[in-house]
Amino acid sequence: MDNKELDENLQEPKNEIISNETTQGSKATKNVDNISTPHRSDSGSGISWGFLFNLILILLLTFATLGGGYYLHQELNKQTDRAQSLAQELKFALAEPSKQISRLDQEQRQTEIKLNQELEIINADQLRLNDRVAKLALRNPNHWMAEEAKYLVRMAGSKLWLEKDPSTAASLLKAADQRIESMKDPALIPLRKALANDIAEVSIIKSTDIAGTILMLDNMIENLDQLPLNRADITNAASKVDNPEMTESLDDWQSNLAKSWQELIEDFIVVRKRTTDIAPLLKPDEQWYLVENIKNKLLQSQLALYRQDEVNYRQSLSLARKWVYQYFDLKNIQTEETLAALDALSTLEIQTPKIQQFASTPLLQQLVIHGNLMVSEEPSI
Repeated sequence: MDNKELDENLQEPKNEIISNETTQGSKATKNVDNISTPHRSDSGSGISWGFLFNLILILLLTFATLGGGYYLHQELNKQTDRAQSLAQELKFALAEPSKQISRLDQEQRQTEIKLNQELEIINADQLRLNDRVAKLALRNPNHWMAEEAKYLVRMAGSKLWLEKDPSTAASLLKAADQRIESMKDPALIPLRKALANDIAEVSIIKSTDIAGTILMLDNMIENLDQLPLNRADITNAASKVDNPEMTESLDDWQSNLAKSWQELIEDFIVVRKRTTDIAPLLKPDEQWYLVENIKNKLLQSQLALYRQDEVNYRQSLSLARKWVYQYFDLKNIQTEETLAALDALSTLEIQTPKIQQFASTPLLQQLVIHGNLMVSEEPSI
């Protein structure tokens, strides 16, 4: 191929390009004309109104979607931040109780350690005390004899002050003195003197038979319902005078009139005579109250006897005797026996022990603890 043919071939594409540009320009001109002229047909190759509407709608939807997504993203971030804040607050809130629990556990451990140390100290003191007691027992072979004497003296005090039994208390003190005497220790003479003084003071106390008196009052309370009341006999009317019969003679009209008047009075008016003192008759319910009040006074006398209250004891018995004497039949044997028993019980003397503490108690305490008497002088009696 020569140069001429190459030039022709190169020129032909150029002509085609020029012709295409010319054609496109003409089309653009037509499109402009179509846009500028609304009444022209849209069937050409230009952009239609529906396409523009759809494009705008798509853009609006795209913007709305992007805006909604951005809003949701912001809300999600807020919720995330809020959840993180709550988690942080919950973490702080749980941290404080955990610290308190840890502190309490630590205090408990320290307390347990302290208690264990104190317990060890107490156990050590107890061991030392046991060793001391054992040494004292070895030093004084009569240690248990002294313990027994101390126990007997304590029992004597219980019998004297709680059970009001001075005779038994004196016997227990004598038994304690026998235990001390069997130890054969001259250094215990002050203790034996104190025991002798205690025995003498207890022996002079008059023993009151409280148990026997209580039983007598119980028997009186049980038999009180059987006592007859002092009722006046008002059913026995005065004996009627036998009146002679009326006569038929007119001359005896005065005597016959008097007889008729007497019979009339006897039919309507009854006259009875009383030879006993006037005493009110009790109703059944009043009789029950009377018996219960007397029983109550006898029970009060028992309580006063237990409390060693001689004043209330005598007052209760006196009031009970007054009611029995006033309302019951004095001619009945049971009533007479009840009044005699009340009179005998009223003479009972209740002697309260004046001893507040035995003189031998502190000396026995020294003997048990130290194995000997720590005082050099005799105890004051």
